[in-house]
Amino acid sequence: MSELGIWEDDCYNITDRVYTFYNEAEIQFISTDDPQKLRGLKSDILFIDEANEVDEESYFQLMIRTSGPIMFAYNPTCSPMHWLRQMDDCHRYFTTFRDNPYLSKEIINAIKGLEKSNPKAWRIYGLGEFVANDKAIFEFEVVEGIPKEVEFICYGMDFGYSNDPTAIISLWKLDNEIYIVEHCYEKGMVTTDIANKLKELVEGREEIWADSAEPRLIEELKRMGYNVKPVVKGKDSINFGIQVLQNYKLKVPKQCPNLLNELYSYEWETDRFGKQLDRPIDFNNHLLDAMRYAGMMRLSNVATAKGKYIISVR
Repeated sequence: MSELGIWEDDCYNITDRVYTFYNEAEIQFISTDDPQKLRGLKSDILFIDEANEVDEESYFQLMIRTSGPIMFAYNPTCSPMHWLRQMDDCHRYFTTFRDNPYLSKEIINAIKGLEKSNPKAWRIYGLGEFVANDKAIFEFEVVEGIPKEVEFICYGMDFGYSNDPTAIISLWKLDNEIYIVEHCYEKGMVTTDIANKLKELVEGREEIWADSAEPRLIEELKRMGYNVKPVVKGKDSINFGIQVLQNYKLKVPKQCPNLLNELYSYEWETDRFGKQLDRPIDFNNHLLDAMRYAGMMRLSNVATAKGKYIISVR
């Protein structure tokens, strides 16, 4: 708006993040981190940027309060199971950087450079294509639900707040099959919110393995009566947890969209020559961290020798 010469400082309420034009039309800028805060909003036109990072509940709350058109913009990096890709009552338009007249030369050159340096990223960010992830760390099967004869193992929990969600999963075992169920994927949760969620899920003294980087949260939840335990971490704990889970056939109910999205995109890092490195990309892995905590602590005998983890699968 500044470049077009139509921005007026006096028209913008920075506290409420609302810009009011002289004809009384308004643009309101909102965050979708907390679905509860979306319940009082009303709009004639809705535009959601980075829509693949918005959960379906947040979209629902905005959709039912919008009287006119709804538009999404996002990079094609979400899994085939993501709610955006499951929508059929919509028009889809595939655009690339070439359709954007406002990009700087630096950004354009960076995207063009992907064609040689990173062909997969070029197909996503240069050509706007959905790309199957052939580098995914986990193989998994999408199922309708979990069978009645499964054995409950434990819960796994990864803490978050403003930027990352608090993530909770449960593990269930049947022979050599592990079923992973997503229960919570929400930002802005404080201790009482987490306790209320656990109250809905946990029976008695069922184990909950949580991120040991948050000892205060763990202690507060323990004092509330929950059997929360800090996971044992070490230099090789991430790869150790991955290897433990790779010993099983992983199955995920289709009603777990965030977990499926993380599993779909979770891959090993590569160097600038495309060589695979021995560490996963630390991105979009909150439910997977919770899954790894639970698997590492309950599906193996955790032991260390000179700082190295030893796998002994149960």
